[in-house]
Amino acid sequence: MKVNGRYVMDPSPIPKFDNPKMHMMPALQLFGAGREKRIYAVPPYTPVESLDFDDHPFTVQEWDEPCAICGSRHSYLDEVVLDDSGQRMFVCSDTDYCRQQSEGRKNEPAITCCE
Repeated sequence: MKVNGRYVMDPSPIPKFDNPKMHMMPALQLFGAGREKRIYAVPPYTPVESLDFDDHPFTVQEWDEPCAICGSRHSYLDEVVLDDSGQRMFVCSDTDYCRQQSEGRKNEPAITCCE
């Protein structure tokens, strides 16, 4: 990521899906890079953009399937392996967002994981 037009940082462990949310965020953002023995701090309301190149533009990750619980296509999804045969489902990484989306759906029963 390029911060404030000149600094380069890696906001690990944040997935690149959330990179656009860091731009002009009103909160102080702190990231620890243990192996590098560094702490990155991004002040509030700082311009942040993902690094991209002419031959490799930045794109936000997308999934072929929606969240199995709330149906969202606009959140970062974790892949959950269901059994030894390899069946899987995708669920929102942010469980609070998923719950809110499930409660907001009309005329459809909310599906809860792992009952």
